[in-house]
Formats: sequence, structure tokens, C-alpha cells
Amino acid sequence: MTSDKFDHMTGEFLRDFLRIHPDVGTFIGIHAPYDWQLPNGGFKKLEDTRNLLGFWYNKMKEFETSDELSLDQKLSVRTLKLAMDSHEFSMVDYPVWKMNPDGIDLPGSTFFVMLTRDYAPFDQRVSAMTSRMKRLPKYLNEFRSRFDNSQPVKEWTQLAKESAEQFPGFLKFIDAAAKQKVHDSLADDLTSAVKEAESALEEHVDWLDKLLEGPFAKFPMGKRKFAKLIKLRGLGLMPSEILSLGETYLKSFKEERVKVAEKIAPGKGVEGAMEVVRAKCGKTFEEALSMTEEEMNKAKQYIIEKDIATVDPHAVLRVVETPSFLASLLPYAALFQPAVFDPVQEGIYVVTRPKDPKDLGSHLNRAAIINTAVHEAYPGHFHQDVAANKRHWMLQIAAGGDTAMATETIEGWAHYCEKMMFDRGYEATDEAAFEMLNGAIWRACRIVADVKLAQGEATILDMTEFMVKEIGMTRDATEKEVLRYTHTPSQALSYMIGRHLILEFRKELETKMGANFNEKRFHDLVASYGLLPFALMKEAVVAGLGA
Repeated sequence: MTSDKFDHMTGEFLRDFLRIHPDVGTFIGIHAPYDWQLPNGGFKKLEDTRNLLGFWYNKMKEFETSDELSLDQKLSVRTLKLAMDSHEFSMVDYPVWKMNPDGIDLPGSTFFVMLTRDYAPFDQRVSAMTSRMKRLPKYLNEFRSRFDNSQPVKEWTQLAKESAEQFPGFLKFIDAAAKQKVHDSLADDLTSAVKEAESALEEHVDWLDKLLEGPFAKFPMGKRKFAKLIKLRGLGLMPSEILSLGETYLKSFKEERVKVAEKIAPGKGVEGAMEVVRAKCGKTFEEALSMTEEEMNKAKQYIIEKDIATVDPHAVLRVVETPSFLASLLPYAALFQPAVFDPVQEGIYVVTRPKDPKDLGSHLNRAAIINTAVHEAYPGHFHQDVAANKRHWMLQIAAGGDTAMATETIEGWAHYCEKMMFDRGYEATDEAAFEMLNGAIWRACRIVADVKLAQGEATILDMTEFMVKEIGMTRDATEKEVLRYTHTPSQALSYMIGRHLILEFRKELETKMGANFNEKRFHDLVASYGLLPFALMKEAVVAGLGA
């Protein structure tokens, strides 16, 4: 059967891919032997990936038009083509791989997932982490070779140094966590590996110091390349149209927020309302973590009771503090998604501790926590990831990488959920509306900042000042936000543009289907195809609804 042959081919492709990217094995839930390995840190990994994607696409595309393939299998072929084109863009058109000297992100994120996900006995995970730590010096040496004949971006190099300096503290935390929990020989082996890694990290920080002497590359990709990226992503909009939407939404949301602020603090304006809302927070960060878990579970129960979406009763989501080496990149909160091949769908919801305890109310007040829990957990990212993991794994291969191929669907869904849940009556208070509008204004500002930074029309300072003025975020957190936008062009705009596309898509279906439109079915389909780029997700949902 053609269908069976295709599935066999995708299995061979996955094995080939994991030989190059063993770290991906950890993230998707195929642990042996990959948990014990690190990839090549240099250009070889990228070149091998390019060759692999091209080879397997040429083999699989012959089956794309076969009537024997399911819709998901046909979409898999098209997703592979998008992954191939995306990888080529990130290698040639905008080579972040030789512009951003952050060698810690990949091993650091991998260690974090191995430590926090309870997918195997702890001693087995410690054994694997020990093996990877022993390979870290070689990985970092290979990584540094990327920059032998290239120049980094100064701002990214400064962030990379900060991560490298903080990483030994995380490794020591792993070492301490393993003590008394594993047998002595394994604990001693881990301690020895941590010391080797610390020595390698000292060398890496020295190298970053030398890079900071210059010369440097500039981060803007320019209008032509940015337009090519937006076209590659299939958003159906020109950069100028995206910018115009961002500016229009920003104006509209600000006007709406003024009206809500008057209800909260009559005569005191937005600042007065913000003081009222931010005062309703826990006394400590630990209280904020507990409140996050509580609100996450309440949102989950609400979508079950109101029949808004189909929830997996066995999925597990853990709320933890963001590790220090990731805090500079994740100033607020984020989700580490469950692994597609793990039998238990377990995700990690990280919340970042403010540098100044006085800032606790700025993003960890109760209304903000409610909104963020909907976005990150239920029915946002975590729910979507669990649903998507029930589909063919090939539908996820365009969601990663440096070009944000499916971010408009992933982040657009989570942002759509914020509004949808409020409209459905979940925690529909003035304070919640105020924080939801703050979030919407933030996402509209992201469109403006993303487009202007990528096209070289604004500086980091320009956009930091713009966002501080428009959003009222702390300057330190805002600057880190803006820095993140610079090395993920088109990602930040995807939140509001994604919400816009999903809302417009829903309106189209409601008009077309009338009384036959089923909201729960729509939500289930959008979530389960949620790691596809929007154009492919839309096609799959239309087919699933019979519209």
C-alpha cells in the first residue's frame, strides 16, 4: 500500500534526522540513544540538514498526489517542502547561525527539559545529562568554528555572554539535585562532568569577550529579504499591510482601554487603573507561582464544563520558575511543549521572577496571571500542543527553526484564546479586560517593532522607548523583549497577525456554514493542526468541517 510505504519512509527520515539532531529526540520523546548525545555544533549540522531535507523531499513528493495518501500524509509532504525552504533561507538569506554566538541555548534548553520532565527514572536522566555534559566542550569548540570567518551581532554577543556566565549555576543546580538521589558512582561522575563543563564555559566566555572587541555585523535583514520571508511564510499579506494592521490595532486597543480604565478608576486614567490592577497580586513570587497553577486548572475546568474544546484528561502541565540562563530571553512566561512520542503528555510552564520584587504586580497580578494561563495553558499553547501531538509527527517539522514558519498559528491561537475565553464569560471582569487589552496593545506594538527592526527602519533604542511609552512595561524587561525580536524576525508580529487571521477565518466559516458551524469542532481542528503554517492549517480545517 502507498500509504504504508509512505509511513515507512517517514520513519526512515526521522531516524536520519535524529542522527544529525539528537537533541530533538529528547524534545519529541525518542530518548535512546539520543539523550546521551549532542549534535555537531558547527556548520556541518546545517549542511547535513540541508542535504537530508532535500533528499527526502525528492523521495516523498512523488507520493503527494496519490489518492491512497490521507490528508495528513499529503500535508506532511508540503510541510517538508516548507521546512526545506525555511532552512535554506536561514542558511543563506539570513544566516543567524553565524551572527548569533549563543552556544548555550541548545544544550541549556535540553538539560532543562531532561531535568524537569519526568519521562524516565531519575538516575537514567542523570546518566544521560552526564554524558551530554562531557560532550559539551567539544560541542562549544565546534560551535565557535562558525565564527572563524564571520562577524557576530554586538547586541546578541552581549546576551550570549550573559547566558554563558549564568549557565554554570544551572549545572551546579543539576549536580545538587542529583545528590542523595542517585548512587555514589553516578553522582561522582556527574560532579566530574560539571567541573569539565565549567572549565569549557570559562573558555567560551573568554572567547565571547574577544568577540566583543569587534568588528560586528548588523542585525536588520532589510526590506527585500523581509518581504521574501513573509512571502515564504504564506501569510497572505505584504509587510506594509502587516505594519498598517499593527498601527490600526494599536490605536483601537488604546481607545478601548481608556474606556475600561474609567470603569476601574474613575477620573484617574490608564495609570490609575493600572495601579488598581497591579496592586492585586501576591506578596511573593512563590505566591504568584501558586496562583498561576490555580488559574491554569480553573481555565481547564471551564473549557470542559462549557464544552469549548476536547481536553486530554491524562495530560500533565507543571508550573516552575524560569531557570536563570533562560530568564534574559523569557522575561515573563513561556511553555516547553509536551513531547509528541512520550506516552504521557507532560509540558512545562515557566514563569520568570522579576529582578526587582517591587515589579511583581506588573505582570504577575491576578488579572495578568488569568490571561497568561489561558494563553500558555488552557486552551492555549499546552492544550494545542497536546492536540497536535495526536496528528502525524511530520506536521510539526516546519514549526521550529529560525524563520518562525508556523508561529502565526501557534501564537495566534493562544492570543485568539484570550479573547475567545473572555467573550465566553471566563473571568470577564473589568480588571481582566484591562490586562487583556494591555496584552493586545503589547502584541500590536510587537508588529510595529518587528517590521521596523527587521527592515532597518528603527533601532533597538527607538523600539524600546516606543514600547515603554505605549505599554508601560519596565525598561529592563522591554529592552530584553526588543532584543529578542531582532534575532527572530517575523516571530513577534505573529501573535496579533495570527489572531487576526484566525478570527477572520472563523468569520468566513460562520458566514458560509451558518447554523452548521460548530465552535467546538472548529476549536478542536484548529488546535490539532496548530503546528502547521496558517495556510495549511486553514486547508485542513476546511476539509475537516466539510465546509
